[in-house]
Order: sequence, then C-alpha cells, then structure tokens
Amino acid sequence: MSLDTFIGTSVTLLGLVLGSAVTALSWRLPRGESWVHGRSRCPGCGHVLGVPDLVPVLSWVLSHGRCRHCQSAVSFRYPFTELWCAAWAFLAWRHMGLVPALPFVLLWGTLLVTLVWIDHDVQLLPDVLTFPGILLAVAAAILGPGIRHAMFGMLTGAGMLWAVSELYLRVRKVEGMGFGDVKLAAMFGALLGAPLTLLTIFLAAFAGSIVGVTMMARGRGGMKTALPFGVFLAPAAMVAWLWGDGALAAYAHLLRP
Repeated sequence: MSLDTFIGTSVTLLGLVLGSAVTALSWRLPRGESWVHGRSRCPGCGHVLGVPDLVPVLSWVLSHGRCRHCQSAVSFRYPFTELWCAAWAFLAWRHMGLVPALPFVLLWGTLLVTLVWIDHDVQLLPDVLTFPGILLAVAAAILGPGIRHAMFGMLTGAGMLWAVSELYLRVRKVEGMGFGDVKLAAMFGALLGAPLTLLTIFLAAFAGSIVGVTMMARGRGGMKTALPFGVFLAPAAMVAWLWGDGALAAYAHLLRP
C-alpha cells in the first residue's frame, strides 16, 4: 500500500467516525442532552446501542435500516451524514494535503454538517457550535492565508447578512433572518476569505430560491414560508472552499474581452 493510499484511507475512516459523532451531537444538543456523557440509544425503543449498532454505515446496512431490538426504521440520514463527513475529510485532504491546518479544517466542516441538521430540525444555530467553528476557521487561516484573510472574510460574511437582516426588518417589520446566520457567516468567512464568502452567500441564496419555488409549485409553502438559511449556507461554504477558486477563475476568464 502506498503512503498516499494509507493516508487517504485513514483520513476517510476518521471522517466516518466524525460523522457518527455528528449524528449523536445533532440529536442530543437541541434536546438539552449531554453529548459528552451517556450512551447512544434507539429513538424508538430507548435501548442502549452496543458496538454492533455503532459501526458507521455498516451497522445501518447490515440491519437493513432498522433497529435490531424493536425493528423501528432508522433514518437514512445517519449513514448519509457519516458518508458526507467521510467525503469531506477525503476531499479536504486532497485539496490541501497533510498540512498543520488540516485538522482544523476537518473539524470546521464537521461542525457545519452538525449545524445543517440542527437548523433543519429546530431552526437554531447554537453558539456552542458557531463560536468554536469561528476559532477553528481563524486557526486554519493563521496557518494558511493569514489573519487578514480571516478578518476580511468574517467582516464580509457577517456584515452582509447583518445588513440584509436589518433591511428586511425595517422594510417588512418582521425578522427575516436570525442572528445565528450572521455568526455562521463569520464562521465560514474566516476560512474562506471575502471573495469565496460572497460566492457562498450567492450559492446559498440560489439554492434556497430553487427550494422555495419548488415548495410553492407543490403547494407546500408560500412567499412568507420561512426556510432555515443555515441549511443552505453551510453546504455552500463547503463547496466554495473546495471548488470556489476554480469557479471564480473561470468566471473571470469569461469576463475578459
């Protein structure tokens, strides 16, 4: 086995483990349960899960997506999240190599995935996740493009979403965006820098618009239907970090006379 294959496999397995932690964290945190202490349990019957139930992806496949004890269905969200984090770990390593900033970037992405599910479930972006995420992003930036890169990115992301939120509140007299989205923007802005932060917001707004229009076409929502913006912002930030530089370079090339 080559060194690259060994490292890639190890990083991917680490991502699977982090994904398993994400599934527990995103379930427990909104419910006020400790994510440090206590054993994982089946949401259906409450049975404490053993080692055979906790192997990432494989446990779900071998149990045919059902609890071994009560046979209640186990959501596909669990293996999907584990695979998502595994893919993130592998792609992040391929993107930047085995450098000192890699662990910070891996954890930053893992927190983004956690925030996606919590915002999806309860429309909340907890400070206990966004604040450590900001610190991780700043640490990664210091080891890479520098602190100025992080500061400009944070100001761009948080400033833009705060301005949009304030404008919406003054015009419509209702809150259109929570302050959690502003802190999330600071979290991804610190790592991405200003240009990729703008790209992230554009991608998230575009994806949110498509989902909103689709929901209205199916009669499942209207113009005033609230969508959790963090569900779109976090994946858009991950996509922008991985492929945004290439996309911006291609766009700039198209604009050249």
